[in-house]
Amino acid sequence: MRRGIVGLAGALACAAWLGGCMTPPTTAPNTVPLELGMTPAAASAALGVPLQPIAGRPGSEVFVARLPAATPGLTPVDGLVYLQFRKGRLTGFKRDWHIGPGPTRPF
Repeated sequence: MRRGIVGLAGALACAAWLGGCMTPPTTAPNTVPLELGMTPAAASAALGVPLQPIAGRPGSEVFVARLPAATPGLTPVDGLVYLQFRKGRLTGFKRDWHIGPGPTRPF
């Protein structure tokens, strides 16, 4: 009986230790630096890259941020983030992957 209790206590201690090693992420990986309501300057600072305007009139614009994707291989991949601003505030964003030119893709 005593061996069973000691064994159970040891198993629970191991399970608790292993469970502490695998903590779930607190935020989704595709939304880590961005929050709705940010200004274009704040979004640019959060992403760490300059924003390039694509379309729209001042105050209601669409920007793109070109992020280098950390993907190994022969073909370079860019991560694009499209940002929609209305009245100077971030109202939506979309992530897109673009395969750029490389040795296996000439254009």
